[in-house]
Parts: sequence; structure tokens; C-alpha cells
Amino acid sequence: MTESTADHPGATAPARAARQGTRRPAVLLGAAMAVIAAVLALWLRPAGGSIDGHSMVEGDTTLAAAALEHLPDGAYGAVVAEVTPQGTRTAAIGVPLEGTVEIGSVSKGLTGLLYADAIERGEIEPQTPLGELLDLGDSPAADITLEELAQHRSGLPRLAGGVGTFARSYASAVLGTNPYTGDLAGLLADLRAADLGPREPSYSNLGFAALGHALAAAAGMDYPTLLHGRLAVPADLSALSLPSSRDELGPEAVQGRDQQGRRPQPWINEAYAPTGTGIRADAATMAQLAELMLAGSVPGAQAMEPTADFHEGSIGAAWFTDTINGSEVVWHNGGTGGFFTWFGVDPEHGTALFLSAATNQPVDQAGQALLAQAGGDR
Repeated sequence: MTESTADHPGATAPARAARQGTRRPAVLLGAAMAVIAAVLALWLRPAGGSIDGHSMVEGDTTLAAAALEHLPDGAYGAVVAEVTPQGTRTAAIGVPLEGTVEIGSVSKGLTGLLYADAIERGEIEPQTPLGELLDLGDSPAADITLEELAQHRSGLPRLAGGVGTFARSYASAVLGTNPYTGDLAGLLADLRAADLGPREPSYSNLGFAALGHALAAAAGMDYPTLLHGRLAVPADLSALSLPSSRDELGPEAVQGRDQQGRRPQPWINEAYAPTGTGIRADAATMAQLAELMLAGSVPGAQAMEPTADFHEGSIGAAWFTDTINGSEVVWHNGGTGGFFTWFGVDPEHGTALFLSAATNQPVDQAGQALLAQAGGDR
């Protein structure tokens, strides 16, 4: 499955067609963008200083060496965790082992666990309308069910904002700034104004932001409190955090990088936190999450069970299930301005893999290859 789940606004799907009267401007714009892309291809070549076989390693050196074999060029630090029936290993390359990284859209998987947990608690039902929990008036979004949000088939766009979102995206890429600056009131306004598309599989950051805040409303708390009390504490995810500002980033926070080695701003935004802005963790914490998911004892474990088709595979509550390297894998990935991440569990073989690198290059293939190697020959 090749579904792109990075959080960047620039991942929004392009318009399918242009009006006849706009063809010439569109052609000129396309030519200009092609020139810009060619320049950027040279400008964004990996700079010196990225990790390699001579970089500092903490933790399991064999696991670190395996990760280096698969990581893309232009990574300036990486953390990896492997869970197998034989035990758990963690490693860090170029960064401290206890360093925390932005997990990006893997956060949606955490929101999915909170969704399934809320159903088990009787706080919500899959068919609960979004408008019962959030102030959406009589807007079309009010009739979306929580299940539709959890399965990415709500009809909501990937992100709100239209042309403004594209502008912020390009500014963010060039300047290394955080493109997510709105608050919860703005998110609700975007939901009320949203035009819905077909109720079919279509990845939506906006939808998962809505789901997370709806779950918090059902529980009578805000999303950070929900995440902490319902998941981080009972699952003993000791280094899972959701800072509300840069001032709350501790010394363990790894600095994100792009492929050029620049240092983008951290993505911190409570409105979109349920979808992938702000949540951080270290390798040991993600290994703990993987162990609980494999054991079926994580809060909201039912979220991993497929409930609907999603392109070539299937989806539960946020978690995708696909055949990867011959095994059924439950997974999610993510990307922010300074990190790309992949997390997957293979229930049949009792293995799991978490990989996050300080780069703006996807690490999906690296994570999948490392998961296939986990536990040795099968």
C-alpha cells in the first residue's frame, strides 16, 4: 500500500481539472513550478553531516547497523525499536537513545486507540454524529459519524483552507516554519464551512483532528488530558508527551532536520494534535506500545481490527492493515517538517518495528524491510 500519510499541507490532493478559460495560466504555472522543482532538486541534495556508519550509536549496535543499511540518504539522526518473541531492542544513531521525536501521523493511531476505548467505556457509539459532540450547527459536517471519521471516509477534505493551505505549505517548506497555527475555534469554523465529498476512502487530517476533539468532548476533558489519562498513563508510555509550546520541549527533544540539514521549527499545535502535530516519544516508549498492541492489552486494542476496505487493504480505527513482504501488517506512518516515521506490528509473527529519522524523506520502505528481518528466519 502506498497511501501517503504525511501531515504536511502540501500533501493535499491537487485539483482534477481546470476550467477551459484557465488553461493558459495553468500551463504557465506548471512550467514555472517545473523550473522551481528542478532548482530545488539540486538545492535539496543531502548535505554533509548526515548519519552513516561512523555516527554515534547508543543501544543495540546490530539493530543500528541494520537500520543504516535501509535508511534513505539525508537522515540526520534516527531512533529504532524492534520487538520480537525473543525480546525487545532499541537503538539511536546520531542522537541520544532517550531522545524524543515527532511521531507525526502515527498520532492518528493513538487517536484510533482512544476512539475504540471510548466505545468500550460507553461514552460514544460508532454511529454517534459529530454534531452531538462539537458545535457545528446545521452544517453538513455535523452529520458525519465518528466511525466515518475513524475510517477516513467522512467526505471531509484532507485539510481545510484551499489556496491558503498551499501557500502556507510552500512557505513552510522554504522557511522551515510550522504550517499549523490555528486554534480549536478555527478548526470548528473550518468544519462548519467544509464542503463534503463522497463518503469513500479518502485520507483526512481535518477529519482526525475533529475525531480527537470529539472524543475529548465526550469524556469531558481536552485532548491532551485525554491522551495522557486514557493512554499514556495506563499503558506506561513514560516518554509520550504533547507539548503546548516550544518552551515545554525538554532537553531530550531531538531537533528535526530536512534533507539539506536545516532545522525546521517543531510542529506544535493542539488543534491538529489528534492528527499528528506535537506528539513526541522515544524508542523505548514506542516499543512499549508495540508490545501492548501485540499482546492485545493496549487500551482500545480493538482499533487494530479492520472494519472497512481502504484502497488495496483495509482499515480499523486509523490503523491500516496490508500484506507487506508476505505478512499481514497493522501499521501507520507519519511525517512532519523535520521527521519521518513508520510503525508496524505483525501479529502473526509477534514482531513490531518503529523507525523515526530526522529527515524529510519517507522511511516506509526502511521500516518495512526491518520488520521483515525482525526475529530472523520464519
